[in-house]
Amino acid sequence: MQITSYRSGVTTPLADSAAAGAPSAADEPTPSRRELNKARTRERLLDALRGQLAQGSLDSMTVEDVAEAAGVSRRTFFNYFPSLEAALAEGMSVPIEGMAEAFLERPADEDPLVAMDRALASQPIPRVLLSWIAAVKCSGLERHAVAVNIWGYHQTWFEDVLRQRSPGADDLAVTSLAGTVMAIFEASERLWMQTPVAVVDESAAEEFNRILRRGLRLAATGWVTDDTT
Repeated sequence: MQITSYRSGVTTPLADSAAAGAPSAADEPTPSRRELNKARTRERLLDALRGQLAQGSLDSMTVEDVAEAAGVSRRTFFNYFPSLEAALAEGMSVPIEGMAEAFLERPADEDPLVAMDRALASQPIPRVLLSWIAAVKCSGLERHAVAVNIWGYHQTWFEDVLRQRSPGADDLAVTSLAGTVMAIFEASERLWMQTPVAVVDESAAEEFNRILRRGLRLAATGWVTDDTT
């Protein structure tokens, strides 16, 4: 099974032991040298972006800074990412592919919000993703626009995941469900950040996941009942 990234035409393979006749690793085509070089360049850019975030604020970061730190040109950066927002979104998407895999492994007839909650129980949002979130937030009460736009990128990504779970599903159902889930992520992030997090440790990561799962359960019950916290 593969999860299609929000980048057009790019897929991420996921193991699916239940799929009948699924191709083995030996059947997968060997990446060409060009593909391997492109993958290395992309990862260098993401590593450079992480380094820039660790050194300063997002407000002062430029594409030129990231490209220079990666040892490539500004033009090369734009060959891989249309904007800083897109690069940040990809850097954040990679850590949650495990959650998406767990979600796709849930029974197909299970309520999708319940399935997402249970997927998070086995594959919680990892510290590395929460560290990205903490890095892109601004000081003070207002967050940088990039931090808001990132969830828009993830909505498109999650729509692709939903379509893989339910091929032929109604487009409005897919789009509205993905928007609801991303809104819950957004709300959870806002609540989580109300208490300043100097270091995203295991305790902080557990608290984020607790808030997120509670939000999903509230949505699954129509925001009427909430038996657990």
